[in-house]
Amino acid sequence: MDELYYLQDSRTYVGNDVLWWGEGGCGYTTDLRKAEVYTKERAVRLHNMRETDIPWPKDYIDSRTRPAVDMQYINIKEALTGTGIELKKKKKLQTAGYRCPQCGKFLSEHDYYAGPYGGDSCKHCQGY
Repeated sequence: MDELYYLQDSRTYVGNDVLWWGEGGCGYTTDLRKAEVYTKERAVRLHNMRETDIPWPKDYIDSRTRPAVDMQYINIKEALTGTGIELKKKKKLQTAGYRCPQCGKFLSEHDYYAGPYGGDSCKHCQGY
């Protein structure tokens, strides 16, 4: 049986994903299920016409693929409709913030710079 190949367009990547020639030579894809499969002779001929098109053995590439989910194609509200699952609201992340050097209480950035280092006192301890 003849060896089969995928053809990479090596001029660019999509994130970390390789860009392959699409089925029927219609565009490019990162999804191997939609990539054209070539005979060795055809892959080499296309590479010789444009050196940025790189032939890769199909068996080699197939052994190095991993399933992935593209976030553009999923919607959590749509997916959970009718399941009875309700997601908890995300808590607002607390930033490390600024602390009063005297009492250690958290201060807003404004209060920190307007406070001990800006000439005013800390509203919690009246320090400085």
